[in-house]
Amino acid sequence: MSGSPAVLDVERPRAGFFRRRRTNRRLSFQSRNPLLWLIRVGEALWLSGLRAGRTLAKLALLGAVVVACAWGGRLGLRHVVDSPRFQLRTIEFAPTPHLGQADVLALAGVTVGSSLLSIDTDAVAARIASHPWVERVHASRRLPGCLVIEVSERQAAAVVALSGLYLIEESGRPFKRASMEEADGLPVITGIERARYADLREVSEAAFQEALALLREYRERAGRPAVGEISIDPGFGFSLLLFEGGAEIRLGRGNYGKKLAQLDQIFEALRARGTGGLLALRMVHLDLPESGRVPVLLRDGGEVFAPSRSAHGKLARN
Repeated sequence: MSGSPAVLDVERPRAGFFRRRRTNRRLSFQSRNPLLWLIRVGEALWLSGLRAGRTLAKLALLGAVVVACAWGGRLGLRHVVDSPRFQLRTIEFAPTPHLGQADVLALAGVTVGSSLLSIDTDAVAARIASHPWVERVHASRRLPGCLVIEVSERQAAAVVALSGLYLIEESGRPFKRASMEEADGLPVITGIERARYADLREVSEAAFQEALALLREYRERAGRPAVGEISIDPGFGFSLLLFEGGAEIRLGRGNYGKKLAQLDQIFEALRARGTGGLLALRMVHLDLPESGRVPVLLRDGGEVFAPSRSAHGKLARN
């Protein structure tokens, strides 16, 4: 026994009822029985279909709730819009010189008794703005039953002759063909033909704007005779034609303040003469280059006077 190793026979413990052999759960039992395979495939498909059906049922329920809420909200909104409480009863509008209540009602396109909440105020404002005298317009609702319309009119600064008379704003833009009543009392701007205006619209409107600026500067001093016409010559500049007598004051371009001051001296000297006064004046050349004298033409025999620019209130016969 001492020469040979001892051999121990150890029996492995068997798995009992309460002790189960540990297995690798990542391994699945595969059976070669086709019937069992089909049963398992059918069970998996049934479980997948059941889960998909539950998801679709939830989505369908959610969609039904959304549709019901939208439909209910639409019915509620329609009930409010059509409610007699919000019917149009009055239209608030302050008449302007060229737009009366009837004009605004016709342009607005709304009727008393219609639903106030269904009125498109932007469309109402756009229709009223199509009137040539309208500069700005704002339409709004005042619940429960009033439509408020606010209008600002354009201001005609002069009339421009473009193969017909057109009213223009201070910006120089013509906005309406002028009637005789509308043109009455406004100065007329001449010198630019309709074809030239069509080809050079921006340049022409800039010339109109400069003519109006010159007219404003002329009117700043009280006592100057009224101007009936402003003539524009693209080559020589601007001329003022007096309303009474039709005398022509040629100013050229630029340095209007100094030229108008010289013109005031001529007016004072003519008033001092007493013989016809300003009605004797035919033409004043303030458009010529700087010199010591300003040529003045009178109506009595075509005599030419040249008042000194340094002299105040005196006319010197040439």
